[in-house]
Amino acid sequence: MRICLPIAAFCALFTVSCSQPQTTCITDVADLPLKSTILPSESWKVAPLRANAQFMMYGANTEKERKLRIGDYYFLRWYDAEPQKPVRVEMLYTQALTGADVLTRTVEYNEPREEAGTRREQFHFSGEDRAKQGDVMTWKINLYVDGQLVDSRQSYLWE
Repeated sequence: MRICLPIAAFCALFTVSCSQPQTTCITDVADLPLKSTILPSESWKVAPLRANAQFMMYGANTEKERKLRIGDYYFLRWYDAEPQKPVRVEMLYTQALTGADVLTRTVEYNEPREEAGTRREQFHFSGEDRAKQGDVMTWKINLYVDGQLVDSRQSYLWE
């Protein structure tokens, strides 16, 4: 009986932590800086980095194509609790060669979605544009529902 109690407590904690949010919010932001066309070693210690690099380089057959894939990739996951309302995901960022200028990229959902659920966005900075403006230095992602700011995440350097 004593063994079952901790297992039951763990299962209850696990089900609570895995439940869906009740509001629209940003659940995760992951960034992948891809700085070289050479894939990381096959060591198990860097296996996730190698897998991400292979994913980003998939389909790039020539050295020129691979060099154009070098850059910064941001993967955003957010929960859409109100699919009937318009949503705007906005990424504010600065780049190394743009000085203090804050640039913006936006994804909008103006049409109602079928159901509530997790959505994914990807912002990437690569190719000729990145070559001219440099690496992303700071960033902030805002999530708006029906014109109202509901959640925000930012890099530690953002002010």
